[in-house]
Amino acid sequence: MKRPDFSEKNDIVAWLILGYLCSHPDAKDTVEGVGNWWLNGEGVDVETEVVRGSLDYLVNLGWMMATRGHTGVTVYGLNQNRRSAIQWFLQRPSRLH
Repeated sequence: MKRPDFSEKNDIVAWLILGYLCSHPDAKDTVEGVGNWWLNGEGVDVETEVVRGSLDYLVNLGWMMATRGHTGVTVYGLNQNRRSAIQWFLQRPSRLH
């Protein structure tokens, strides 16, 4: 899968998001919330567009779900059907792609 606008920074952010979700599997939030609470709350400062790109990539992999609420805001959360695969992935010394 070729990702022309996807950088190593996105890989790291995606990995951090997955790690957060393994510890908080029921967490759901917007792009801004993921950046502010999931990442900044852990001491990681990331631009909103990098967070958005990482979330979209994880949704495309099927590891996260994106739902648009009645206000038009998209909320992201773990695809519970992929939880064990994600835990296995995070324990391996490899990259997302």
